[in-house]
Amino acid sequence: MLNKKIFIILFLIFLFCLVPTLVSAEDIEKQTTTLDLTIQGTEDNLSTKGWKWDADTKILTLKNANFEAHGTDPCIKFSTGDNITVVFEGENTLVSEKNAVFRGDDVIKTAIDGTETGTLTFKGSNGGTLNLAVTESNSAGGTGNLGNTIFDVHNLNFESGTINSRGGIFSDGIVTINGGNINIDTEDMTDGMSGAVVGIYTMIQVKITGGNVDIKSSDLAIQVTGLQVEDNVQDGIIISGSGGNISLSTQASNQLVIATGSFKNKNIVIDGGNLTFEGYVYTKQGDIKVNHFDSLNTNNVVNEVFKVGEQPGNEILYGDADYSKVEEAIATANKLNKSDYKDFSAVEVAINAVIRDKNILEQSEVDEMEKAIYDAINTLVYVDADYSKVEEAIAIANKLNKDDYKDFSAVEKAIAAVVRGKNFLEQEDVDAMEKAIYDAIGSLELKDKIGELDDTPKTGVEDLSNIVVMIVVMALAGIGILSKKTID
Repeated sequence: MLNKKIFIILFLIFLFCLVPTLVSAEDIEKQTTTLDLTIQGTEDNLSTKGWKWDADTKILTLKNANFEAHGTDPCIKFSTGDNITVVFEGENTLVSEKNAVFRGDDVIKTAIDGTETGTLTFKGSNGGTLNLAVTESNSAGGTGNLGNTIFDVHNLNFESGTINSRGGIFSDGIVTINGGNINIDTEDMTDGMSGAVVGIYTMIQVKITGGNVDIKSSDLAIQVTGLQVEDNVQDGIIISGSGGNISLSTQASNQLVIATGSFKNKNIVIDGGNLTFEGYVYTKQGDIKVNHFDSLNTNNVVNEVFKVGEQPGNEILYGDADYSKVEEAIATANKLNKSDYKDFSAVEVAINAVIRDKNILEQSEVDEMEKAIYDAINTLVYVDADYSKVEEAIAIANKLNKDDYKDFSAVEKAIAAVVRGKNFLEQEDVDAMEKAIYDAIGSLELKDKIGELDDTPKTGVEDLSNIVVMIVVMALAGIGILSKKTID
């Protein structure tokens, strides 16, 4: 027995050793020196410092990391020539005093000649959050960071998780957002040089295909300049996909939330998403193509939200409004038999009022056309059911003398149960009312006449029996008289 207990205890100790030690966010030590990935070898400090770096796969893992860089040092330095993936889990906070939180090693040195090739990708795991902040925007003569939390990266991808950036994001390549929640706030920030801080600044393209993006900027929410030398990408901004929420606002006096084409032709393409623009969408050189969106709210905007510069050939191209639901409404109306209704004219008027050729910005008017058709359909009233046979049944019942019958109440109840106002689809109910009246009439019983004076002339067998009775009485009377005479 003792050996069994010892075995159980040892087995439990063995299992306990297999379970990894749980480390809370409070157990992670704050790191105040730069994590330089350009020279850092593979190292796992996940349980003590909240980070792990694999130099071979170029994957940086953060879990409840807490960085606080002072002076002009960044929290994390990386090579702009590498493809680096940052995977984050839990609540991570990275704060830099006067420099970018994530900073490339080239410091925009190769941005103009187009030699940078690397991509920095962010992936949140298990609902992970990455909080980035620059506490002091740089002043003139600084490193050129200009109040950005991510600076001097070539291509930048956001795939999942939540990123909260107190400061702008700077890329000289392509910024892609296809998932997660990206929240950028520079509303009361200044860079000490040109003034305000742009939310997302890039030289080639910003592409949003999913996720939720919320940018509150003291300057442009998104700016694509077209400065890159080898850039042959015509579309500077692409917003596509369905279900994503993009909200852009600005404190700038020009009220531009998006601007492209400062140096090169840059189109803006809108092809999906739930959009809120608290300012204008503008391209200096290029076209604006508004093909589709799930919703568009234009707060604090006077007149049309989309604008193009006065360059030759610049234009705004709007896609057609979506008439599919209008067509469905018309098809629904066409399936109805107008003779089934008292008045079908309102539906015909609504259909004839449909105006084709509306564009995407006039979608609300098209939606009203659809609504008008359905409203007209919903007000239709069916023709009445046929009550003529019910009236005939009632008329027959009314000709009867209720006093001739033992109980006339069933007929009265059947008549009282008649419900008016039924339509032709309820004709069976009306026919049932008629039947109920006739059934009640058919079940009537005449009162019993025995013992009552009946002056009605009798015929047939009843008359014959009376005659026989009279003959018998008269015969008996005659016998009586003869007998009396004999005695006398």
